[in-house]
Amino acid sequence: MRMMARNSMSEKLAEDIDSAVKRLSDEAYEIALSHIRSNREAIDKIVEVLIEKETLSGDEFRAILSEFVVIPVENRVPPATPAALPA
Repeated sequence: MRMMARNSMSEKLAEDIDSAVKRLSDEAYEIALSHIRSNREAIDKIVEVLIEKETLSGDEFRAILSEFVVIPVENRVPPATPAALPA
């Protein structure tokens, strides 16, 4: 009898975990879809450049993206400083 209670609890716990994982996954999917829909123009432009060039540097990516959205300060990279010229 005691063994059955443990198995039933384990099944219930497994169902609860499965439900929680499904809920989190569904929420993450909806958030991702929302981001894609709200940034569609930027994504299309990035895809267009990638088809043409095949690769983008982080700076190039941010430059294109900044045409469509404001990039948060913490994600901005300062422009590269020119290397010191030999004397």
